[in-house]
Amino acid sequence: MPKKDPFESIHIPPIMDEAEIEAVVRVLKSKKLTLLSGKRIKKFEQEFAKYIGTKEAIAVNSGTAALHVGLSALDVGPGDEIIIPPYTFVATATAVLHQNAIPIFVDINPKTYCINPEEIEKAITPKTKGIIPVHIFGHPADMDPILEIAAKHDLFVIEDACQAHGAEYKGKRVGSIGDLGCFSFFESKNMMTGEGGIITTNDSELAAASRLVRHHGEPSWYVYDRLGYNYRMTEVQAALGLVQLKRLDQLNQTRIEYAKFYFDNLENVDVLQLPFVSKDVKHVFHAFAPLIMPEKLNVSKEYFLKKLNEGVPITKRIYPQPLYEAKLFKDRMGYGPLKCPFTCPYYNKDISYDLNLPVVEDICTRVIGLPTSPFIQKPMLDNAIEKIQRVVKELKQSTII
Repeated sequence: MPKKDPFESIHIPPIMDEAEIEAVVRVLKSKKLTLLSGKRIKKFEQEFAKYIGTKEAIAVNSGTAALHVGLSALDVGPGDEIIIPPYTFVATATAVLHQNAIPIFVDINPKTYCINPEEIEKAITPKTKGIIPVHIFGHPADMDPILEIAAKHDLFVIEDACQAHGAEYKGKRVGSIGDLGCFSFFESKNMMTGEGGIITTNDSELAAASRLVRHHGEPSWYVYDRLGYNYRMTEVQAALGLVQLKRLDQLNQTRIEYAKFYFDNLENVDVLQLPFVSKDVKHVFHAFAPLIMPEKLNVSKEYFLKKLNEGVPITKRIYPQPLYEAKLFKDRMGYGPLKCPFTCPYYNKDISYDLNLPVVEDICTRVIGLPTSPFIQKPMLDNAIEKIQRVVKELKQSTII
């Protein structure tokens, strides 16, 4: 029997129709598939920058690449520390390691699950170079105090907006607030190109540096001005992106409507703490992420989740452990047997990831994800609501501990 793909069960197809198919076919018929021969990537960059509200956008082949390119463009390197939340996808941290710098984890806000500005300043050292707030699940981080701290200590701010396309903070779209914004277009995101990413900025020098890093550090043929990579987006991805960008506001509106449906139908389920939405943001609900309180049912978290997922799974834990508990960080694994950057002489510090950040450690065991993808049909939402209500009712009537 073939081994089951561990990622197969979490796949929800993206929203596409003939418009995406026709856009891709046109690219294939043109026989111009790359940044070096086609025009769609440049057009997509222009349209995305306009949508976000920045002067520049630099398309790349993943959200991870966007983060790495941004850090490289900002000249992050050995000896530098970058402050990040531990409640995020691993790429927020590994992009820092890719630049031979050290990720420094600080705790999160218990309501929004975003980085807690009050914890940032405590973590700043002479080696701190920047901050990467993550707009987790589509809820913007609290950017004003983060920017104030950054200005006070002469630090850069990269917005990790990989789950927050179209989200807004105090009337400004995320990705236009910090020095750089980074987005992912993985197929599960609020808009997608299959794989892909983009960097947004109002700084022309950072944009120029990002374009060099994206393309081998090469401003023209066989001229190499800095260390770079091949992180170029393809014309096929850009063609998808141009169509998806036109859909983005409607796709987000569907997610917001689905979230409202969850709010309306789960508000009386007292074992769930429903997601918090700050009054001054537009939350685009990449996921609907309530917090479970099964102790009210006198059962364990594991048992409660098991009952929810019997038969057809309806939910899962999101980021079930803080990043600093992963082997990659616990064992300080880096480049080669010498484990750079942790052993780098330019760093010259003994860092330990044996941390105790109480908010994130509690939230990792309690936050679950309910789907908001526009691919999901309302009967599936009804089934999820019915199952949650039924399981809670059964457990309240049970004496199982």
